[in-house]
Amino acid sequence: MRRYRFSLGVALALASLAVAGTKVSAEPCKIGLNVHNHAWIVFKHKKLAQCVSGPAGCKCVSCWNLDGSVSSACFPLVAPAPK
Repeated sequence: MRRYRFSLGVALALASLAVAGTKVSAEPCKIGLNVHNHAWIVFKHKKLAQCVSGPAGCKCVSCWNLDGSVSSACFPLVAPAPK
């Protein structure tokens, strides 16, 4: 019984460390819905992404990477997002 409790305790400790590690390494992101057509995502005077789609606009996602750089992408919307 003691061996079982010890194994369970070690497994729970390792699982909690794994969960804590994934939360720390998560990239903070910003999402913009209904970005108008031909809009640019700019960071420190550098153009990262552009919305090029139909009249519905785009959904743009910008994420800060762990090394301090920023990545961004825009995805066309089939229909405008509800307000």
